Amino acid sequence: MKKAFNKFYGYQWLTAILLGFFLPFFAQQIGFREIHQVIWLYLIVNGSYTLYFGYAIRKHGYSPLLILLVPAIFGGVSTFWLKLVATQYGFYFSLLYIVLSLFTFFGDTRDDPDENLIPIENGFQDLASGTEKDFSLPIDGGFKS
Repeated sequence: MKKAFNKFYGYQWLTAILLGFFLPFFAQQIGFREIHQVIWLYLIVNGSYTLYFGYAIRKHGYSPLLILLVPAIFGGVSTFWLKLVATQYGFYFSLLYIVLSLFTFFGDTRDDPDENLIPIENGFQDLASGTEKDFSLPIDGGFKS
């Protein structure tokens, strides 16, 4: 079960649903003023997470389509479907979240230890040689003239 959860990006889906749906829902239920929702929840909390999320996608070799996960849930579900967030806020904050994720996704990679590795869906892995034999060639290269 845990393998399937990790394989289908379970933690990323849970966090995206928490930040994209439940956070605006609870803010509305608690009675946050709109200015506090915008500043603290949508700019600080969601913005910080999308910065981290872009970095985590690059670092762990996740599918780059996950960059659209938080903005799609926030914009699609919370803004356009359930109307928890004003339409203008939802649209522009969704674009902001994509841009923030892309900043850290395409950010400075000089310190990454995985620069010379090949990306695989579940993270970066080293390539192992398929053959273990050493082939010896004659000095003349084996060519006859």
